[in-house]
Amino acid sequence: MAIKQILVHQLEQNPESNALTTTTGHLLPPTPALEAMLDDLLQTYNKKQDKRYGQFAEEPESPFPSELNQYLNDELTFEELTVHTLSQISDKLGEAGALGGGYVLFADYQQGLTRYLILCMLNSNISVTVTEDLSIQDCAYLDTGKMSLACRINVTEWQGNTNSGRYLSFLRPRGGRRLSDVFQEALGCSETSGSKEEADTLVKAVKDFASEAPSLENHKEVSRQVYDFCQTKVDEGDALTLEELTGYLSEAGSDEFARFVNTRDYDMTTPMAPEKRTLTKLVRYTGRSKGLTLAFDAELLGTQVHYDETSDQLVIKGVPEKLKEQLKGQ
Repeated sequence: MAIKQILVHQLEQNPESNALTTTTGHLLPPTPALEAMLDDLLQTYNKKQDKRYGQFAEEPESPFPSELNQYLNDELTFEELTVHTLSQISDKLGEAGALGGGYVLFADYQQGLTRYLILCMLNSNISVTVTEDLSIQDCAYLDTGKMSLACRINVTEWQGNTNSGRYLSFLRPRGGRRLSDVFQEALGCSETSGSKEEADTLVKAVKDFASEAPSLENHKEVSRQVYDFCQTKVDEGDALTLEELTGYLSEAGSDEFARFVNTRDYDMTTPMAPEKRTLTKLVRYTGRSKGLTLAFDAELLGTQVHYDETSDQLVIKGVPEKLKEQLKGQ
């Protein structure tokens, strides 16, 4: 990863007027420490569940898409772009009554052959440190492990394929839809899909194949391969195409699955970045009812775990030792 431009601005809530005020930062020179911080932040972003995907609206009310284009054409400086964007975010959050403030980080960076621009809202936190004279004092730090709002633009894809519909990704925090909508409006975003919906579609395709697969063992192998491949791509922050996935499975000997997917219409959005939590359904069975919670790896079904549909009974062989001790003590 190579940082092209990076800076941090601040949004603060004015206690007297109950409005947001801005404090602008300045360009930061790339250093190993700064690159490590951004890398850590990007890893956190990649692992966030239920991201949404989209594109810039055809007629956005926000000037951000146009100004981003001006920046890429060297008609605006990075500072000018970010200050204008900060003002838009501040105004929209203020109108929505979503106050509280925080730091807004902007970074233009290159990863491999792909150029990205990410902006996210972060908060500072307080920890303690030991000073040179061995006294202990409070110190503030930027909490990159938590981000309330964030948006990443795949600049390379936006410039090369404006019809892809997926060059924007942004967070949709649980319980924070209104805040996320305001943030998207400030940037002129138009939502097209979500990682959970994409994962549901992919899981359905695999399970449909299972119902027609020659054996349950083959289904388990395909499910594990799909899960492992998707996990790797999502952890790296990369989207995947149906062609990549089916090609990977074909190399692994799963030609039947590749042919099955290519001859059915699952309305898969590509490229896709399916939600990791939903993908777990491929390799793990879970369920709960009143007072009972069960979870086990799919590979155990038919060997250590047996389900009798007629009697509606689940038989488990080889009960875990700690559970066995508890049961014997009753």
